[in-house]
Amino acid sequence: MNGFRFAARTTAVVCAAAFLAAACYYPFGNTWLAPILLAYAVLLCWWPRCWLFALPALLPVLDLAPWTGWFMLEEIDLLLMLTAAIVYWHAPRWPRQATLPAAAGIGVIGLGLAYAIALPHGALPLPPPDANALAHYHSGYNAVRLGKAWGWCLLLLPALLRSAGPGPGGLRRYFLPGMLTGLTMVALADLRERWLFPGLDNFAADYRTSAPFSGMHTGGAALDGYLALCTPLIALWLLDSPRRRHGLAALVLLALAAHAGLTTFSRGLYAAHASSAALIGAALMLSAWRRRTLSWRGVAGMGLLLALLAPSLELSFAGAGYRGFAASLALLAAAFLLAGLPAPARLLPATGLCGAAIAGALTAALPWPDPAGPAALKPPYLLFILSGAGFACAMLPLLSGAMATRAATPAGRPLQADPSTRLAMALIAFACMLCAAVWIAWQHAGLAAIAPAIAPAALAVLLLAVRGRRAAPPWRLGRGGLTGAAALFIVLLAAIPISASDYAGQRIASSSHDVQTRLHHWRAVWAMMEHDPMTDAFGMGLGSFPRTYFWRNPQGEVPADFRYLDQDGNRFLRLSAPQYPIGYGEVLRLLQRVDPRPRTRYRLGFDLRREQARPTLLIKLCERLLLYPQGCVPVPLRPGSPYGSWQHHQLVFDSGALDGAPWLLRPPVQLELAVDGGPGTLDIDNLSLRDESGGPELLRNGTFTAGHDYWFFSSDRHHLPWHVKNLPLHLYVEMGWFGLLNWTLLVLYALAALARRVWRGDPGAA
Repeated sequence: MNGFRFAARTTAVVCAAAFLAAACYYPFGNTWLAPILLAYAVLLCWWPRCWLFALPALLPVLDLAPWTGWFMLEEIDLLLMLTAAIVYWHAPRWPRQATLPAAAGIGVIGLGLAYAIALPHGALPLPPPDANALAHYHSGYNAVRLGKAWGWCLLLLPALLRSAGPGPGGLRRYFLPGMLTGLTMVALADLRERWLFPGLDNFAADYRTSAPFSGMHTGGAALDGYLALCTPLIALWLLDSPRRRHGLAALVLLALAAHAGLTTFSRGLYAAHASSAALIGAALMLSAWRRRTLSWRGVAGMGLLLALLAPSLELSFAGAGYRGFAASLALLAAAFLLAGLPAPARLLPATGLCGAAIAGALTAALPWPDPAGPAALKPPYLLFILSGAGFACAMLPLLSGAMATRAATPAGRPLQADPSTRLAMALIAFACMLCAAVWIAWQHAGLAAIAPAIAPAALAVLLLAVRGRRAAPPWRLGRGGLTGAAALFIVLLAAIPISASDYAGQRIASSSHDVQTRLHHWRAVWAMMEHDPMTDAFGMGLGSFPRTYFWRNPQGEVPADFRYLDQDGNRFLRLSAPQYPIGYGEVLRLLQRVDPRPRTRYRLGFDLRREQARPTLLIKLCERLLLYPQGCVPVPLRPGSPYGSWQHHQLVFDSGALDGAPWLLRPPVQLELAVDGGPGTLDIDNLSLRDESGGPELLRNGTFTAGHDYWFFSSDRHHLPWHVKNLPLHLYVEMGWFGLLNWTLLVLYALAALARRVWRGDPGAA
């Protein structure tokens, strides 16, 4: 105990000293990071175990690299230094409550050893920490950037074993809400990005969100990986949490996460979500099978229902658009509720005919307003709204009574029949909804839309027909059944319109071509490696791929580049144009966030030096979060002569409508610099952006004396020079067979441990 106390307090002091040293250099200006860290430190001192909640909540969103330009030493490093300092200072007071299994410990040690070998191999010889060393992925410090992630995991693992508790209860109490809080903030950031740029209902635009993950400035899949990891955790609240508010919050979060995941248009993420859903469904079925509450007929019936549900709704959306799709989805939800009630079979045909007659009578009696008026006031929509309201009024008491009865009824015992009058009213309203749904499709697209609209209507009738032949309902309308059905309908509500969009279709159609592109890239990556025994065993070093591609790619490509140079005591920026033998190569953009006023004339001043007529300097003000600009205002530039000497330029332009909305609705605006148009370099210095009246300076570090501070860079579409695009191959390139083997063994151990828990009847393990 004394040894652990000494080690913990020493670790705390070292981390505190590292935090203070890093804080002295970090550019806190124009960010809220300082008060956030101060509030977090106070909270940790008062409640040390809250780090189990705070870290997973803050890590995905506390990413300020586009504002500060710092990505080697990041905000999360400051947060983790502060966490380790305070947590380890208090850790000796906590008894050790959890242990790491021996196999997992061996895997962690083995992978840690692989990182320890690959880190110096990729970093050494380490350059002095100047402006270029800390601003570029070609630097040896890129190995430190990647290696510190595993280092933080190892450093905080002992604190986790003491804080979390002996079982999963501590993690579910703190860590799970923290993960879901982080997922909520990421999903809201994604929603705001879609709102500000392509639009919430615009699924045809070639726009893929990046949310708060600045690491996607050169492509990558940070958002995809995060959503694939965190979205399945929603099922723990949907399935296991006894609190009703957790279930409601999980349904809202599922809607946000489904929208965020589907609008990435990432085929890999789609496959990950489908695999997660299949595993969770299989675990639930296995658990029910072991409890003997599910038969093979039930499994076959559920599989057939799910197999018919999505295609029928896709037909409805293709034929009748959003309104017909929404009506069909509501109709199927009503059929699901009715099929879960103990309805006498004799009520079904009589009430169906009665409902159809009432729908016909209402159709004849409803007024026919102006066709140009609101859609909700047209007869089919009005009929659907009225019948839906009647269905809800009749069903609410029935659902309350059914759930109360099921809670008090022993399992397997038949339930008492619900009041026939309300049930008949619900069935009549359902028949009216069915007629109105078909009518909506006809009104939207004519006779051609009736057949697609009949598919979900027929499925709804089939559910009731199957229910009428059974003595007991095929499913229970308890909290779990209603929550699961609501989750399914939420996913379908998001998935079908997005998957039917033109851009999603293009992504799926281009899969074969993209696979060939990836295969060609992977062969090129393999050819770049030095295939000697040491490299095969231990790789080329962490963070080595970007500079390896720059110098050794077999295509002879020279990606765009930037450097900070010092000459006669002055520091300036040098931008290099890309050189690609065949095809178009994406330029590299240097970015800084600015805050211009709309419809104002601004003056951009800078010094420029060129050695020849080409390349061309491109300067724009664009609305841009990270990738894919919109509403750009180009700044005209007419270079003069002579070449080889510095020239000062003053360019006047109008900002147009940039930045004219309130803060929440305002897209971020960035000044971007790039060079294109042929091989060569341009030197830039003394950038200044002010309005013509001589207002305050909008640019920070325009002289580059502080290196890369407040500047960031982006490669919008050409991502292959920065990523292998294959995780096992990436591990082999940078860590060799030793690293790849240890990573594989650790993943297989985790999967085997989870599979054992699923087999024992714990569906939450899926």
